[in-house]
Amino acid sequence: MKPAARWPLHPAPREGEALSSWLQRVAARYQMDLYDLLEHDLGHGRVDDLDTAPPPALLTALSLRSGIELERLRCMSFAGWVPWLLDSLDSRIPDALETYAFQFSLLLPRRGRKTRSITSWRAWLPSQPIHRACPLCLNDSEDQAILLAWKLPLMLSCPQHGCWLESYSGVPGQFLGWENADAAPRTASDAMVAMNRRTWQALTTGYVELPRRRIHAGLWFRLLRTLLDELNTPLSQCGPCVWSIRHVWACCGHLLRAGQSQWRPYEILAPAVQLQMLEAAATAIELIESSVVRPHGELGALFLSEPHTGFTNGLPEKKRKPEPVDHWREAVKALNEAIAEARHNCETARSLFTLASYGRRDPESLDRLRDTFAQEGIPPEFLSHYVPREPFAFLSMNDGLSDKI
Repeated sequence: MKPAARWPLHPAPREGEALSSWLQRVAARYQMDLYDLLEHDLGHGRVDDLDTAPPPALLTALSLRSGIELERLRCMSFAGWVPWLLDSLDSRIPDALETYAFQFSLLLPRRGRKTRSITSWRAWLPSQPIHRACPLCLNDSEDQAILLAWKLPLMLSCPQHGCWLESYSGVPGQFLGWENADAAPRTASDAMVAMNRRTWQALTTGYVELPRRRIHAGLWFRLLRTLLDELNTPLSQCGPCVWSIRHVWACCGHLLRAGQSQWRPYEILAPAVQLQMLEAAATAIELIESSVVRPHGELGALFLSEPHTGFTNGLPEKKRKPEPVDHWREAVKALNEAIAEARHNCETARSLFTLASYGRRDPESLDRLRDTFAQEGIPPEFLSHYVPREPFAFLSMNDGLSDKI
């Protein structure tokens, strides 16, 4: 039997929902298994990369069945987040880690950071599946949507409810139950909530509002990944920023570098270590914005408030008493500047010579003056055939200037 061109019944995708989650909810409407829906209705066998890079033919079929735009369906997988969240899905690109995580600097100065290079790497994509979700978002047992961002080591808390994301058991696209079913939702710290809401803003709007200015979502994800690596930097490579790194880890209550002794890329760390690293990143941003920790990186100022200019409290301005002018110091400064200019400017040399020869008429005195100018580094050829004229050379009164300038 030829399958229907359009599904008569299907739920609309939630904002940020993973493709596997939405397909699981569609299959549930027809009391089918996800893989039965893929094979018997859509003509595709078992697809293991639904949330990473689904086949284009499958997306086309889904668009025909649901009437949902092809681009929106593509954005329900990580392939739709290229090049914002990650540069590429190809893990074999040379220097991918260095380009993504070492291009910018935030806490540490860029010139002192040790770059890393590994042969196989993709930004944010974990080495093992992550099953974490918001307990309050999944209250509806009839229609539970799993967000794509929850499948990455990218967020600690729900941007809507402000509670921790909790671990659950399940299969791709399907929630089965909480690992700790008796635990009540835990409220996340203000620092975590602020960082995760910015991440959610980046994913849903394409930009992030920071204290200094609005930035592109791609820059936000790279800054966050850079900060995670800076917090994982061995202290021997931190230089004068050692105190900042120590203070961040002390404030979030975890061991330095989450207890690691060797450097490894963030994406392959154990899930528990990744959570501590994210918590440290949220703490670092809060400390920078509150001026407790000073960022030494080139883009650290993005997290600082714009300095106030033109502010007035309405009171009359109290003018400072001007400091007395040291005219002799100003004269010496002007003379030194004139001598420096005369060393490469013939006209300046002659004007200075005319002033210095005030009251001197005899050739012998002028020759001594030329020698003095030469000792100051003024080329003799500038003055070798130059004889001063009015208004200084013909005055008979001597001003008392010595032969030394």
